[in-house]
Amino acid sequence: MNNSNQKELGHTKHSELRCQQRGVPLKVVEFIVTNGDSCRTHELRKCFINKKILNKLKYKHKEFLLEFDKFLLNTAVVVNNNKDTVVTVMKIDGQVRWN
Repeated sequence: MNNSNQKELGHTKHSELRCQQRGVPLKVVEFIVTNGDSCRTHELRKCFINKKILNKLKYKHKEFLLEFDKFLLNTAVVVNNNKDTVVTVMKIDGQVRWN
């Protein structure tokens, strides 16, 4: 998943703790930041994958999607504006406003 031209994704202690508490693998966090859509939230960006994005990725990353499908649609990742540091990881429950 990490290309040689892609910079390494950093994690805060808070994000590592939240990943552990919610059982979200770090591979999934990196996949969402790299391939997902994002929207601004105050000074940060919230990255997520919806069904439309998932359908576009299902042939290119088939094995990954089969292994981690239960995490991708219900996990959001909050990163800084440069998308190089993960601030927190959260579960999406129900309808969420993404503006």
